[in-house]
Amino acid sequence: MTDCLQTVSLTKGPIDEVEEFTYLGSVLSTTQGSEQDVEARLGKARTVFRRWINCGNPKSLEEQLKYEYSTNVKTVLLYASESWTFTQRTINTLHVFINQSMFMQDG
Repeated sequence: MTDCLQTVSLTKGPIDEVEEFTYLGSVLSTTQGSEQDVEARLGKARTVFRRWINCGNPKSLEEQLKYEYSTNVKTVLLYASESWTFTQRTINTLHVFINQSMFMQDG
């Protein structure tokens, strides 16, 4: 891929250069930027949200629910987001997910 970089090698030989890999749950890609990681994080956050909302949380604990939502769902969604390249599309996608899940939580 890149001829100007030196080859990294270990005792068993050179390390292959790849276009994409997953490290600590984050998808790193040389071709698609942050899009794949954002989509993977959204999928994980949806799963956590569904499990969390199905626990039968009582409405009387509204403030507690908002705290739990932030600590459980948003944490999964935004893990490693400091390495994302934010485009307007990425921001809109995140806003849609958060707004939809907050609406589902309230109603």
